[in-house]
Amino acid sequence: MEPLQSSTILSPSAPTSLPFSSVTLVSILIASAIALVALSWNKSNIPHVNPVARFSPKTTEQLKFIKHGVEILNQAKKEFAGRAFRMINNTGEVIVLPTRFANIIRNEKNLSFALAIKRDFHAHVPGFQPFGVLDHEGEVLQNLTRKQLTKLLNTVTQPLASETTFAVHLIYGDSPDWMETNISDSLLELISRLSSRVFLGEELCRNEDWLKITKQYTVDGFVAAQEMTVVPESLRFLLSLFSRRCKAVRNGLHRAQEIIKPVIEKRRLLKEKARKEGVPVPMFNDSIEWAEAECKGISYDPAYLQLTLSFAAIHTTSDLLSKTMLLLANDPAQIEPLREEILRVLKKDGWSKTALYNLKLVDSTLKEAQRMMPTDRLSMRRLATKDVHLGEDITIRKGQTVMVDGTLNEDPTVYENPGKFDTYRWLRMRNTPEYANKAQFVTTSPEHLAFGHGMHACPGRFFAANEMKVALCHLLLKYDWELAPGTTTELFTFGTANVVNPKSMLRYRKRDVEIDLESLGFD
Repeated sequence: MEPLQSSTILSPSAPTSLPFSSVTLVSILIASAIALVALSWNKSNIPHVNPVARFSPKTTEQLKFIKHGVEILNQAKKEFAGRAFRMINNTGEVIVLPTRFANIIRNEKNLSFALAIKRDFHAHVPGFQPFGVLDHEGEVLQNLTRKQLTKLLNTVTQPLASETTFAVHLIYGDSPDWMETNISDSLLELISRLSSRVFLGEELCRNEDWLKITKQYTVDGFVAAQEMTVVPESLRFLLSLFSRRCKAVRNGLHRAQEIIKPVIEKRRLLKEKARKEGVPVPMFNDSIEWAEAECKGISYDPAYLQLTLSFAAIHTTSDLLSKTMLLLANDPAQIEPLREEILRVLKKDGWSKTALYNLKLVDSTLKEAQRMMPTDRLSMRRLATKDVHLGEDITIRKGQTVMVDGTLNEDPTVYENPGKFDTYRWLRMRNTPEYANKAQFVTTSPEHLAFGHGMHACPGRFFAANEMKVALCHLLLKYDWELAPGTTTELFTFGTANVVNPKSMLRYRKRDVEIDLESLGFD
């Protein structure tokens, strides 16, 4: 689930400064001495760009990184050109490796993505347990996405396309007049509905309580996790008892369990009844069913698993789709070639696997938006479970966190004119033998680490690609788009991470559609 690899603990609605209660401040003061003792283990031959000053709490550098993370990273890359370095980011100390190490650590079994997320999101604290699913039920989740979701991509296209029809009309309407929408909010709503349709089926995808949880749990969890990160681990449970955000996280998890468990029990009863009566057992093509098959009697909490799917998929997908729409609205002339491709492909192949594959300019546009506006400038977050020797006199000690510099996306020696949003960039590369596969949206490489790389690369990227392609077909064919007055393509930055500015507004109006998307055939 690599999209969570970044250093960020953030969401479009996260505050730019953290709300600290008196309890938090007192906890920090009490724990400062304890925190200083913990610094002794950090002795290393790897240079440090922003070390904690003597007798100062680590919190000072963490909060400074939130506001100045990009400058600190750029300073380190300039100072330690081509070398690994240590850095205090918003979650603590990390070792940043040059991009050439991406292939070296890509399949290193002693560097764990799951444990890095579990620690940074405090999965031991009540309410935060879903952030530990990648560790405890990680194999189930990986199998669910790799074996079930990816294998069944063809079968989920129909419900995906049908739900998009419903959701797009609900969110954007049919007015021929220019309207305004908060692009982050409206596309989060759209992707929440589409993902829930596939993950949970018809029964829950339009359940407003569930949709609210899938959006809000991640926001509350990310902000609360950051709130706890600035105090020592020994005091985080205590802080969680008094934090408003932590209470919201606990309530969100409890409500998710109340919604999910009756659905599973109802299905089990229906299957049991069918077996007793000797009639065909009802089948459900969604992640609840896939998880039941993958667990095979293993004890697990379905709500944990579903919330993990939600925070791993919904916010990252909606953010990239928002960035894509923001860039297209900033240059509407680039929309027409996309419409022409969509019309040509869908008229020929309908909503089929072949059609989604042949939307090659759409694919190139998504990858270009991801290149220009990655979630984070750092990637491949890992926690060492043993000492790992990487060569070049670099050793990652057990318990240390490592990340890889992911900024080749903006390097002019790698990409010509990297500051230009060129929707054809990857399509041109795809038409050359050397880059035929490397240029596809779902392909990972050291030059493009947005989905991570190696054994922990995002297993859900194939579904996300299809989901966004279907969404773009509807959005671009059914509406005209442009930036609203006062909106720019400038992103909201938190540390080294970027999301669409939560105040970004787009104007849209209904247009005459050249093809009836609802009448297209399916595989």
